[in-house]
Amino acid sequence: MDALSRRAPSIVIGTLCAALVGYWAEAPLWVPYGIAIVDGCLALIVMASRDRRGRFKAEEISEPDEKRSWVAHELAGKGSPGGVYLLGFFAFVTVVLTGFEGAYSLPAWAGLALSAAWGVANARFPTGRG
Repeated sequence: MDALSRRAPSIVIGTLCAALVGYWAEAPLWVPYGIAIVDGCLALIVMASRDRRGRFKAEEISEPDEKRSWVAHELAGKGSPGGVYLLGFFAFVTVVLTGFEGAYSLPAWAGLALSAAWGVANARFPTGRG
């Protein structure tokens, strides 16, 4: 699961490139459907394994101010892994370029889901648990 989590950003980038190339080259419809199914399954696997990997331990985070909000923690660069917002932005741009509802936008939507799952699975926030 850790290897999948490390490779998730590369998989998302490859998916977005494949979505754009498939759209511009008018690839057969089984290509975007297949890519979307694989990426969607990977996103589900990453989300399902997030609690088992032990990323949400309060003792990992030394937070002197317990009352800081999620936004303040995120803006301080201590929450989501680096690059998650950039991946999400480019996934959304790919969705816009391929069309919101077309078959060729499905890999971009799946890439967006995988980048969100990767960000949530590797986030480090204080949990409030003792």
